[in-house]
This record gives sequence, C-alpha cells and structure tokens, in this order.
Amino acid sequence: MLVRQATVEDLSQMTSLIHATSKKLIEKNVYQWASPCELDELESQIKKGEVYILEDHNRLIGSFSIKPIHKKFPVQMEDGLYVYRMLIHPFYHGKNMTGHMFKYLRKEYKKKPVLLDCWAGNEKLSEFYINNHCMHIGDFPDADYKISIFQVSKKGQIKKDRYGNFKKY
Repeated sequence: MLVRQATVEDLSQMTSLIHATSKKLIEKNVYQWASPCELDELESQIKKGEVYILEDHNRLIGSFSIKPIHKKFPVQMEDGLYVYRMLIHPFYHGKNMTGHMFKYLRKEYKKKPVLLDCWAGNEKLSEFYINNHCMHIGDFPDADYKISIFQVSKKGQIKKDRYGNFKKY
C-alpha cells in the first residue's frame, strides 16, 4: 500500500471514487456530505497539495485531504491540521484500508495535532475514529447541529473515549 499526494492526473479517478463512496453512503442512509465535491474545487485542492490517495499496484483505493485548521474551526491548536473527506472505495470497505491512512498520518505529522470531525449524531463514524486511535475532544455547535471533533493519537497512549472511559491505544 502506498499513500501519496494526488496529482491532477488522478482527478478522474478521484471523482469516480468520491461518487461511488457517496452513493454507497446514501444507500445506507448516511448523509456525510451535502454534495460530494465539485470538480474545480477538487482540482484546486489537489493543486494546493491537500489531497492524498491510497493506492495498491496503481489502483486507487481511498483518499483523504488535509489542510491547516481554519480560524473558524471550533478547536484551535498551534500548527493543527484538519483531515477531511477521508474515504475508501466501497469494494474495500471492511478490509482495514483506512488503517494505512491513519498510520501515514501518525508517521508524517507526529509533531502536529491532526483533527477530524463528523456530525455528533453519527455514532458509527465516531466509533470508527475511536477504533482507529483517535481521541474524542468534544462536541461543538455548528449551525443547527453539533459536530464531534477527534484528534489522531499515537498508539500506546492512554486516552479518554467519547464516553469518558480511559483506554490504552
């Protein structure tokens, strides 16, 4: 497995990946994104170096994007980074492919706080983050709902899960 920065040449495959993943989520009544992603927006994010892909033998398996935390983000941390649009092609769901992405994030950004979020009511995604060694920081208001913020933790650390229980990762 290889995690690498996406290039403009990956744009077509990325678009297919995003649409396939979004379609599968909607079939499961999970509305993670209001709309998947506009092509020009994705191209701009790729050109800024925000988009990474997970591939195996030149086959696109998944993707995530990462950028500095913006000023309106509910949690501010010095040099903090925000991971968004993390996804795996539906064919690879349940095969622990995201483990490769979390391992990459821990290794490449070990000296910086890396944050993720989701709608606070999305228990499945919240548990997924916790199972991948992310610490629940808290729930914060955003428009007319709340979002849960998680921080990627290093394996072996003792952290509190979203229910207040301490776990060793």
